[in-house]
Amino acid sequence: MTMSTVIVIRIPGIRLTREHCDALLSNVLGASDNRAHLCHAADAPETYIYLADALDSIMPKNPTNTTSKVGSTGTLAAAIAQYYPNASTALLQLTLDLRGQAWNKTATWHYVVETDVDATAEADFNDWYTQEHMPGLAAVPGTVRAMRLYNPDGAPRYHALYLLQTQDTFGSPQWLKVRGTEWSSRIRPHFRNTKRTMFNIIK
Repeated sequence: MTMSTVIVIRIPGIRLTREHCDALLSNVLGASDNRAHLCHAADAPETYIYLADALDSIMPKNPTNTTSKVGSTGTLAAAIAQYYPNASTALLQLTLDLRGQAWNKTATWHYVVETDVDATAEADFNDWYTQEHMPGLAAVPGTVRAMRLYNPDGAPRYHALYLLQTQDTFGSPQWLKVRGTEWSSRIRPHFRNTKRTMFNIIK
């Protein structure tokens, strides 16, 4: 768990095969990236590709030069748009990474919550996520890993993802108990621009 940044590529309207994903990354990065995490939305044709610390593949290491990082991400986005014009590309910062109850198991599903939050509730929102919500969901049987990421340059700003052993983990009594706390009820009305998606992980 050493990554610090993640690039997420969103391609609506299509479920990209592993072969096409590898070809895309080979074309835009100069080589296939075996760190790519490929997943398909369960209820709509949509593809997400996650690249952990992928900036190392497209630019020299320069951790203090944020402008270069943003510019290189823009270059990557432009290259991907040549193949998939509706695609979007964002550089996310990892803020929390937790081993789940099923850490040693294989994840086959991937649940994502992307959201903004009212500025008046943002501090409470972040405390809720880090102190109660994400640790609670990580402890649910069947959760392999739970991660929070932050988008400083776009929206939605917050990106929470949960790698799950089976889809049944989502909606289990233990999962629903974590979601149903008093603190959760206080925070959830402040969510804005929210997108919740269940993904099938493509090997």
